[in-house]
Amino acid sequence: MTAGSLTIVIPTYNRHGPLRRALASAVAQQIPEGLAVDILVVDNSQDGNAFGIVEEFRAQGVGVAYASEREAGVANARNAGVQQSRGEWIAFLDDDEEAEPGWIAAHWRVIGMTGAEAVFGPVSAQAEEPGGLVALLPNFARRIELPDGADLAPHAALLGTNNSAFSRACLTGPEPFDRSLNGCGGEDSLLIKRLVFSGRKLRWSAEGCVTEWVPPRRLSWSYVTRRRFLSGQIRSFVLTMLESPRWGELAMWMAIGAGQLVVGGTLAGLYWFIDRPKALAARASAAAGLGKIFWMRAFRPGLYGKGLVS
Repeated sequence: MTAGSLTIVIPTYNRHGPLRRALASAVAQQIPEGLAVDILVVDNSQDGNAFGIVEEFRAQGVGVAYASEREAGVANARNAGVQQSRGEWIAFLDDDEEAEPGWIAAHWRVIGMTGAEAVFGPVSAQAEEPGGLVALLPNFARRIELPDGADLAPHAALLGTNNSAFSRACLTGPEPFDRSLNGCGGEDSLLIKRLVFSGRKLRWSAEGCVTEWVPPRRLSWSYVTRRRFLSGQIRSFVLTMLESPRWGELAMWMAIGAGQLVVGGTLAGLYWFIDRPKALAARASAAAGLGKIFWMRAFRPGLYGKGLVS
């Protein structure tokens, strides 16, 4: 593949231990010949507290760039990363993720093989420490059973910026991530939908793997149920925010949501006294359905900066 440049952008918010791990995995990447890679940490804290972590790496001779975005919000942090990065490509790694050494090389191979304009890879999930229900870990993973280089347009609803790489052509304008979604999230889902409907090439990088480390407080049915509700909302409301809203598709998802709500709610009631785990799983499914129906702004929970879901 021809020479190129790529910036690994790591947005972070008050998570020092996970950030160290994410940064270490970015530094340890096996870089393909001809690809120039640099790393940028975007600190979304009010007091710039991630700067000390970046300084720790710099003291070891590691070149890591630092940007402070003090206006709270996940879209703000991602936009700052796009604006202040240097690469022709931008790869996003969440601060609670750890990339495998061949992560960037795998993405770059798929880009060269397919002419992709954005690539996405698998996310596995591991418990950060003892505690919580480890059986819930699959809720934090992303595994799509497709070969390397497969078209992801039909699977766009399953994608997010966690473990992704975008060409600059996909991130146009001063704010590619919609700031109106700073509090609830979904800014990446909206961007990806826009890319699909504009005909951009989204491809799967089957070997470009990262691990998400999940803290115990997230490994509870209460958390997963709230997360599923919000995911259901995002599935619906992004369709209303496109340049040409997809009202027919929205109606379909609201109907699917109604079915989920009825079936999940019924099963939750039937199982409640005989199989509590099945009842809780059914309740979470019902919550996802409820979110697809009540997607309006008035019903959206806070996410980033409030600790409800993030």
